[in-house]
Amino acid sequence: MLTRRKFCFAILIILYAGVAGAGVFASNAMYQTPPVLYVGDKGNLVYPLDVFTPLPDGELAFPDGLPRADDIIIHKIELDRRNRRVIIEFQAFRTGAIQLPPIPFGSTELKGLQVNIASILDSDKGAMTLSPSAGTLAAPGTFWMIAAFSTLITLVLAAVVLLCAKGGVIFTGARNILRTRVLLFWINSRLRRLEKRLKRGRVSEKDALALLSNEIRAFLSLFWRQPCYAFCAEEFLYIAAFHAENDIPAALYAFFKKCDETRFSSAGVSQEAAAALCAEAKSLCKEILSTQSVPAAAV
Repeated sequence: MLTRRKFCFAILIILYAGVAGAGVFASNAMYQTPPVLYVGDKGNLVYPLDVFTPLPDGELAFPDGLPRADDIIIHKIELDRRNRRVIIEFQAFRTGAIQLPPIPFGSTELKGLQVNIASILDSDKGAMTLSPSAGTLAAPGTFWMIAAFSTLITLVLAAVVLLCAKGGVIFTGARNILRTRVLLFWINSRLRRLEKRLKRGRVSEKDALALLSNEIRAFLSLFWRQPCYAFCAEEFLYIAAFHAENDIPAALYAFFKKCDETRFSSAGVSQEAAAALCAEAKSLCKEILSTQSVPAAAV
């Protein structure tokens, strides 16, 4: 039985083959520029080469001279810069559809090329008329428009198949990254606001340390999706051990212990000591987010 991934890959291959087939079909549409030519006018016939046409070695060479015909003169035959189109410069001397002679092209020949020369006077109607407009595929640039559209469709289909096969993993990873950045921005903004209040004297040093402890506990509660508001310093050694295989538990214990000892000491707390603890809290939060993945329970 086909697995889900193999089934998606088979659908992509089938759709790409259909789109590529449309591009190959469009590549065979030749056109003349300008689209409307009259007797004696010089023009160009552009013949796009498909992927199956072998290219000649080196430049086009005509040892016996350019191909000749009674009703049309071929002045020049050349390849464009990308070697994907043959450009034939000609001058016709009668109206209607004129067949070009076979054109040597390396090891093969280009046959069945024709141009349409318009008549100023329509003898049947006795009025001035123009030749009918060229078809849609004969318009200049149509091939590249179809190729670009086909490529866009292929990329969209590939994206759909990729999302069907691994959409859960991609979205989960993106959501975890976004959640980590939001949490880091949130805690940094809260700590910056607390530092400003401390520097302007709007909150005392001991109250600032109390608020700092509460902010870090709120951050850990959001990050681990477990209530950490009433945890003492020693309890963080146990809860952090379930989410980390590094020094985060010891760092949390040391931070909250230092914060509590400074708050409840009999000596006063200097503004420099409180600011240093705020800076340490910022560094600790950043380290937690960078070294630990978002818990599965939080997703």
